[in-house]
Amino acid sequence: MHRFTLPNGLRVLLAPSHRHPRVAVAVHYGVGFRSEPPGREGFAHLFEHLMFQGSEQLTGGEFYDRIHRLGGSANGTTHQDYTDYYQAVPASALDGALFAEADRMRAPLFTEEALAEQLEGVALEIHGTTVERPYGGFPWPLLPAVLYRSYANAHDGYGDAERLRAATVADCRAFFAEHYAPGNAVLTLAGGFDAAEARALVERHFGDIPGRPVPARPDLREEAPETDRWAYGTEPGVPATAVALGYRLPDPARDLAGYLAHTVLARLLRATGARGGGGPVETSCGFFGPLDALAPETLVVTGLLPPDTAPERFVDRVDAGLAHWADPGAPGHGEAVRTAVRDLALDHVRRHDDLQTRARALGRLELLFGRPGLLAELPGLLADVGPAEVAGASRALRETARAVLVLTPGPERTRPAPYEAPAAPVRSAREPVVPAWAETLTPAGTRVVCYRDERTPLAELRVKAPLGPGGWRAPGQVRRLAYEAQLRAGAAWRATGHFGTVQVTTDDQWLEVSGHAPAERAGDWLRTVVATVLAAGTGAADLPNGPAQAAALAGPAAIALQRTADAALRLRLLPAAGGAAALPGPAGAVVVVTGPGDPDATAALVTRTLAGWSAADAVMTEGAAPGPANAYGEDTVLTLHRPGAAEAHVTLCAPAAMSTATEAADYLATAALGGWFGSRLAVDRTPGLTVITGRDTAAAGHRAFLRAWYEGPHRPQTVRELRERVRRLAREPFTAAEADATRLFCAGQVLSVFDTQETLADMLCQTAAYGHDATWLMRLPRALREAPVADVSRAAVRMFAERPLTALAVQTEAVDVGAVRTEAAGTIAVETAAADTAAADTAAADTAAADTDKAARDLPDGRAA
Repeated sequence: MHRFTLPNGLRVLLAPSHRHPRVAVAVHYGVGFRSEPPGREGFAHLFEHLMFQGSEQLTGGEFYDRIHRLGGSANGTTHQDYTDYYQAVPASALDGALFAEADRMRAPLFTEEALAEQLEGVALEIHGTTVERPYGGFPWPLLPAVLYRSYANAHDGYGDAERLRAATVADCRAFFAEHYAPGNAVLTLAGGFDAAEARALVERHFGDIPGRPVPARPDLREEAPETDRWAYGTEPGVPATAVALGYRLPDPARDLAGYLAHTVLARLLRATGARGGGGPVETSCGFFGPLDALAPETLVVTGLLPPDTAPERFVDRVDAGLAHWADPGAPGHGEAVRTAVRDLALDHVRRHDDLQTRARALGRLELLFGRPGLLAELPGLLADVGPAEVAGASRALRETARAVLVLTPGPERTRPAPYEAPAAPVRSAREPVVPAWAETLTPAGTRVVCYRDERTPLAELRVKAPLGPGGWRAPGQVRRLAYEAQLRAGAAWRATGHFGTVQVTTDDQWLEVSGHAPAERAGDWLRTVVATVLAAGTGAADLPNGPAQAAALAGPAAIALQRTADAALRLRLLPAAGGAAALPGPAGAVVVVTGPGDPDATAALVTRTLAGWSAADAVMTEGAAPGPANAYGEDTVLTLHRPGAAEAHVTLCAPAAMSTATEAADYLATAALGGWFGSRLAVDRTPGLTVITGRDTAAAGHRAFLRAWYEGPHRPQTVRELRERVRRLAREPFTAAEADATRLFCAGQVLSVFDTQETLADMLCQTAAYGHDATWLMRLPRALREAPVADVSRAAVRMFAERPLTALAVQTEAVDVGAVRTEAAGTIAVETAAADTAAADTAAADTAAADTDKAARDLPDGRAA
C-alpha cells in the first residue's frame, strides 16, 4: 500500500492488486451525523444525496451515466463520523472515475430544484425505514437517545423530514465549505492499476483543488451512565416484544486490544444466547459494524421475545451469558474462544476480498484512526484474544450500566421521545479588556494613541502616515525612499546598542514605521524615526542595483500586480497636476504606542518627540486634492499589460464610506460575501478563479473591493461575469444561519489580535488610521455579534451592488499596440514600457507601480485611464 498527502491536505491510499481487472475508488469525508449542529438533524445524510446531483463538469445525471455505461456501480453512505462515496469501474476507466470524484470535491452544484427533489427522496427513505418497516427505528436511531446524553451522540441521524425542509441552498454551500475540504478527506484506490500511473492521475485531478481549513472534530466525550436507562414504545401488528441493550465499548484508538476482546465476546454471546430458550440473540460491535466510528461507540445486543415474556427475562439471559464467559478457566472456554476468533478472522478476510469493501475499509481506517494497515493486521490481533481477555471484557460489561430499549405489541405506534438538544445556557461573552489609554492630537495634526499593556517590558510602536497625492503619483520613488529610510533608521538604532527593531514599509498608500524597544527607550526610538525617516529629506540615495533591492522594492509577484492596479486607480482619481514625491508630513498621520507605564505620560512624551517633525519636512501632502468620487465608473476598465506575469488580476471597486455607526454591519457583509472560507463567493466558486472581498483606502477615500486572480491572460468577459456575480450574491439577503456563521468567524478573528502585544498594536494603528475611536477595537466583537442581519444585507447591497464597480485588470501578455487602445466603450488598454526603459526612467524596473507611472506619462492627459 502506498500513502501520500497532496499539498492541499488530501490523504491518498493506493492499494494496487494486478489480479483484479476492475478498480474501486472511495472518498471518505470526516463529517457524519455527529457533526450536525442542533436544528440540522439529518443534514449530513441529505447532503450525501445532494453530492450525486451534479457538479461543474458533470451536470444532472451524468455522474451515474458515465459509470453505468461501463457496467460499474456507485453509491454513498452516511455514518456517525464520516460520509463515504464509492464506485467500482473497469481499470481502464480509472481516469474518468477520478475526474468525476475530483469535480464534485471541487465544485458540486447546489440548485433549488435538486434540493427540493432530494428532500422528497430523503423524506421517503426516512418514512420507509422508520415508519413503514415493522419495529422501525429499532435499534438505530432510537437506542443512542437512551444510552447517551450529549447532543452529538444521542440525536437522530435521520432527522425529521419536515424540519429538514427548512434547509436552503445557502445552507448546503456553507456545509460543503466547512466540511468537504480536501484536508478533511481520504481518497482510496484498490484494484488493478499501476501505483505510479495512479499517483500521477490523482495529482492531476485533485492537486489543484484549493485547500481550506479543516473543522475540528466534535467533542464526543461524555460520562458513562451510572444506572441502567430504560425506554419503552409500542408497535402495532407485530407478535413479539423487541428488546435492545446498549453498552459502552472501549475506545479502539486507546485500547484496541480491549475493543477486540469485546468483539470476540459479542460473537460468543450470539452463539450461546439461546441457552435456556427464548429465541436467538443478535450482537454487533457498533451500530454499523466494528471499527466504524470514533469513541464512544456501542455494543448492541438485540432479541425478539416469545409471547408473554417480560423484557427483564431477556436482560437476565444476557447477564447469565456474561457471567458464563467471565470465568476464563471454565471447561470448553479455550476452544470456544479459538473458534470465535477463527470465524471472525475468516469472515473479515472473506468480506474484504471484495474491491469496494476493501477500498471503503482502508479509507475509513485511515480517516478515523490513521491506521489503514489495521485491515491486514486484524486477523493477527484477533488471534491474541484468549479466554482471559474475553473474561475481562465480560466482567467490564457486567459492572457497566446500560441502556435498554423495549418495543412491545400495541394498538398504535409510540416511540420514546426523541433527543432534543438542551437550550444553550445564556452566557455573557467575554469581551476584550479596555486598557488605560490616552489620546491627543499634536499641533501638526498627528493623532497619538497610547495604551497600557503590561504583558511584556517592551513598547510596541507604530507610525502610519498617508503619502498624499505626490506619493500616490510616484510609488516607485516612494519605495526607493522607504528603502533608503530603512537603511538609515536600522543603522542608527543599531548604533545605540540597545535591543529593538525599526522597520520601514510602504503599501503605496501609507508609509508605515513599526518596531519595538524597551519601554524606557520609547522616546529614543521615536527620535530615531523622526531623524532618519520622517524628516530625512526628499533626495534619493545611490542604491545598489541587484536582486536584494529588487525584492525589497517589488515584493511578491501577486502583490506587485495588485499594486499596479491600485496605482492606476489612484492616478485616475487624481487631477493631472500635483506635488513632487517626498516623505509624508505629519498631517493625518497616526502614532500608536502599547506598553507598560502611564499612557498619559507616554502620550506627552510622544507629542514632545514629534515636535521635530513638521509639514516643512515634506511636500508629499501638498498639491491639489484628489479628484471627485465619480471618477469611479461602471464603464471604466483600466487594463494594464505586465509582460512575464504568470497570473491575471482583476479588481472591482467602488467608493464606500467608513463609519463607526455601520462598521459592524459593513465588516460582516464584506466577510459573508467573500471574506472567509464559508463566504458566498468561496462556496459559489469557479474552478481556477480565486475571489475575495475587502475594504481599504484608495487615494483620499475609502473603498470596497473585490479581487480575483487566475492563471493565463486576462479575459475581458471575466470582468462582466464578476460584476454580475457579485451583484447577484450581494442582493440576495443573508439568512440568519449565514450571518451567525460569519459572526462566529469574524468575532473570533478579531479576538485573535489580542493574543500578543505586537498584533494588538498593529490593529490599533489600523483602526485609528481609518478614523475609529480609541476603544473601538475592544467594542467590535460585541458589535459584530449584535448587528441585525437586515443591516448586514443592506450593507452588502450598499457596498457591492448599488454603486458603479470600476474594473482594474492587470494583463499577463504584452501586445504590440500603441500606448493607448480603445477596446470598448469607455475601456482603455495601457501598454507599459519595456523593462530596460522603465529602469532608465525610474531605477526600479521590478516595481509594478513604476510601470504604471511610465504608462501614465504616455497618456495625453497624464492619467492611466
